[in-house]
Amino acid sequence: MSDTDLFLYELRDDHIAVMTLNRPDKMNALSDGLAKAILEGIERFEADQDAWVGILTGNGKAFCAGGDLENMRVSSMDEGDWVDSVAELMPMFNALEQHKKPIIGAINGFAMGGGLSVANACSLIVAAESARFGMPEAAVSVPNFSYFDLWKTVGYRNALELSLTAEAFSAEHMQRIGFVSQVVPDHELMEAALKFAARITKNGPMATAGAELAMRFTLNNPKEDWPEKAPKLWKALLNSDDLREGLSSFAEKRKPKWKNA
Repeated sequence: MSDTDLFLYELRDDHIAVMTLNRPDKMNALSDGLAKAILEGIERFEADQDAWVGILTGNGKAFCAGGDLENMRVSSMDEGDWVDSVAELMPMFNALEQHKKPIIGAINGFAMGGGLSVANACSLIVAAESARFGMPEAAVSVPNFSYFDLWKTVGYRNALELSLTAEAFSAEHMQRIGFVSQVVPDHELMEAALKFAARITKNGPMATAGAELAMRFTLNNPKEDWPEKAPKLWKALLNSDDLREGLSSFAEKRKPKWKNA
């Protein structure tokens, strides 16, 4: 399978891009090829002006089972190999974590290890009832490299419980601790994700993208930086056709026609 086949991209007529990890025979484990394909797919999504919201899911029985431990075992990795392996994944994680448009994770099956980090990078998460989440590295004494921001989502102690126990947790548990937005029956997963995305695409795409960037900004920057830096996040929106259209449609009591410009 070529790298281009490892990540499927489908732009629908309703401005929703469905993106699928496509390595089902390996439970979508993060090989170098899949990591590269994810990076390129996210870059494509960001550049696609007709894609206002993304849905990220996995083909087969897993969303993403994490790192490809089989390849790690057979390669007799030393310390330098570990560092190099992590470095090769970081461009993908950075692209996911810094995405500029909303992405809904539609989590089917397992989201484990690095797969949990991929899910955590999504804006919102819809999970199938059978989905399982965890950080299993400690169970095989593998270094844990990819969870630096997880505590911001679920809190310090919940993140530590995931890491120290190395157990798999249910979708319902992950919803209780704030990781998952919705839990739905397995057969309703994509329908629920599409409905969730449609609730976002009815709004101005520049405004929804800006709202997430602003939320991320306030999470990662001290308050004293807000007055100077925060207005820059809204500069494009304040000069946009969509702002004028939004105000006009409100005054005229009609549905807005967004241009994403």
